[in-house]
Amino acid sequence: GAVAQAASREIGVDHYLLHRPLAGDLAVDRFDTPIGITPGESYMVTAWVRSGLPQEVSYRLLRNGELISEGKRNMPAGLSRLTFRDKADQPGTAQYQLRVWSNDEDPIPENNLARVLVGIHGSRPMLVVSPAANSQLVELLKRGRLEVQQVDPATRTWSLEELAGYSSVLLENVPAQQVGKAGMENIAAWVKETGAGMMMTGGQQSFGPGGYFKSPLEPIMPVSMELRREHRKLAVAIVIAMDRSGSMSMTVPGGRTKMDLANLGAVQVAEMLSSMDELGVWAVDSSAHKIVELQPLENKKNVTNKIRKVGSQGGGIFVYTALKAASGMVAKAQAGTKHIILFSDAQDSEEPGKYKELLERTSKAGITVSVIGLGKPTDVDAAFLRDIAKRGNGRIFFTEDANELPRLFAQDTIVVARSAFIEEPVPVKMTGGMIPVAGDRFANVPNIGGYNLCYLRPTANLGARSVDEYNAPVIASWQVSTGRVLCYTGEADGKHTGDIARWPDVGRLFSSLARWTAGQGNQHGNKMLVTQKLRGGTALVELHLDPERELDSFGELPTVNVLRGVLGRSPQTNQQTMRWTGADTLATEVSLTGEETVIATVKLDDNTTVSMPPICLPYSPEYRPMRDDIGLATLESLSRATGGVARDVVNEIWQDLPRRPRLIELHPWLLAAALLLLILEVLERRTGLLSVQGRIARIRVEQRAKQKKPTKSVKPQAVGVKTQPPATPSEPHSVPPRPARVSQEHNLGEKAEPQKPSMIDAMRAAQRRAQDRTRKRDE
Repeated sequence: GAVAQAASREIGVDHYLLHRPLAGDLAVDRFDTPIGITPGESYMVTAWVRSGLPQEVSYRLLRNGELISEGKRNMPAGLSRLTFRDKADQPGTAQYQLRVWSNDEDPIPENNLARVLVGIHGSRPMLVVSPAANSQLVELLKRGRLEVQQVDPATRTWSLEELAGYSSVLLENVPAQQVGKAGMENIAAWVKETGAGMMMTGGQQSFGPGGYFKSPLEPIMPVSMELRREHRKLAVAIVIAMDRSGSMSMTVPGGRTKMDLANLGAVQVAEMLSSMDELGVWAVDSSAHKIVELQPLENKKNVTNKIRKVGSQGGGIFVYTALKAASGMVAKAQAGTKHIILFSDAQDSEEPGKYKELLERTSKAGITVSVIGLGKPTDVDAAFLRDIAKRGNGRIFFTEDANELPRLFAQDTIVVARSAFIEEPVPVKMTGGMIPVAGDRFANVPNIGGYNLCYLRPTANLGARSVDEYNAPVIASWQVSTGRVLCYTGEADGKHTGDIARWPDVGRLFSSLARWTAGQGNQHGNKMLVTQKLRGGTALVELHLDPERELDSFGELPTVNVLRGVLGRSPQTNQQTMRWTGADTLATEVSLTGEETVIATVKLDDNTTVSMPPICLPYSPEYRPMRDDIGLATLESLSRATGGVARDVVNEIWQDLPRRPRLIELHPWLLAAALLLLILEVLERRTGLLSVQGRIARIRVEQRAKQKKPTKSVKPQAVGVKTQPPATPSEPHSVPPRPARVSQEHNLGEKAEPQKPSMIDAMRAAQRRAQDRTRKRDE
């Protein structure tokens, strides 16, 4: 890549491509994340663009959503380079997005948009989320020389790359609904896995009244927010009217239906109330169906079992019918506080009826009405539901995520119980737990104007408590995994701040709390260095130790906490153990997939962590363009890895086939051969057809028979013809000669013509000679 100057860094490219570009295809090759960028430093943003054909290409580069460069360029077929110069402004994460396009149709448009995350080192600010435009708490922190950045919650996406630019988050009286379920999940995971911090201050939009009970943030907080009967002074009566129309049968992520989750929300209300309270439940479609008669909650199990059995059926919900049935039931309650929770679909709320006159009568009777709408605030019936909550002096909640229903039911119940926020001035007593947090015990603290009633968790550190009948925590903190969480249950800036707002040391107090939450950064000394390199879909995280060290500074191998997140989804975490790759180096590889953002945090010991900048792939790997030679290179790499040989000529593959012995079964063939020989032997014995000499002898006999002329008579043999005498006794083994054959064709009295010896005669003569030789040797 191009480097403009010594201080420059390259968001380079390593040509790691996985598919062949088609004609006309445009693609942005992957970026390489630079290491060690500091504020004020210049660096080069370099991207390589691959074009399938020579063409004019348009491009646009954004940094954190802000346009910094755009234009057009004529590019040849193949790889071209686009280089942009930029300058780091502040610590955090800079997110670049490069988009390229042309007038020709692109067969793979998915790889025309690439993104890269650039981590800028330095002291990161605290993110203060506050609905107040001019927060006095922010001013106090700035006077305490803390670097803070105030934002409105509506402007945040709460993505991991966004959070990575800050040391900690401070939620100042912000309702959970403005952060959202996905945002709270990301904050919780970011704090636990990366060593970041979170601080929450109190108010009527925070803690329990703000909807943080049963939220993803509650498990990491040092205080709990349940309702306890011993701390409640007033009984409440609540009637729930639930939508059970056909749309509630739809399945949501997680495998449950909307009706199941609405039932769980109603069950959550029953679980939070006590036997001093009353509860009734209606299920409504085009008519109202009584599920639980209004009664004190003395037998919760029986009530919750009935609620869980509610099923989805019927048409849309008739709102007027639901309100009329619920108000008639709750009017009979004995409790002083009477409340209705209407749950309805924001796109299918029918039959308004005379709801205005009905709500006017319920308001005069002291009955309040809250609405939980399943859907968006912009849905067709959202304005109707919002008006019901306004006329009913209650609260309105909208959610598209049915999994949020139990939390919203619980949030409304906490507010109705009227014991979640104490609105009276209360003295505060500091404890020894303030020393490790602020380094000072802060004596003579004035009264606070009110606080959220919470309960200290068993292992949390108590810094201050209320001096009243509750002895509730006002300042509580703890370490959660590698992160830090602190809660101040009083209101930091508002009508319930109290006398502490005019206390001279109030700025020093809040600055100390915020400074502990933000931590001291990644303090790992100068005897080691952690680096991160992105190569081909994996991030190599390395820990470099001082070669002149005397001993390793850790007892066990360091681990890496890997936090993965995709905007709109729940984050995932896993832990990897580093391995020795050299005498002074440990490393581990972190894989990246799809559109996820990954933050790797090296944990050296219980108190020391090093969080790396977030990293990501430019786009999903299946859309990467491919160079012309990548196929052969991939095959060669694969052959080397498996111990083979790369061949680009097909007929040469036979040269690499291994020679191996092959066993062939011979017994079937030998058996067949033996059988064939047996048949031939029988044939030869019977006919002699297979013998050559036999065939020759027969031919000669036939030829002689044809040459002889036939005679009329046969002469008998003379009487005086001599015959060969028999063998003497001295020759016992002699074989008498055979008498001469007389042809039947000769006349009697004629002398027979001597016949040539046959093959059998020759064999007999040979046998006689062999016997004679044997007899002579025996003598």
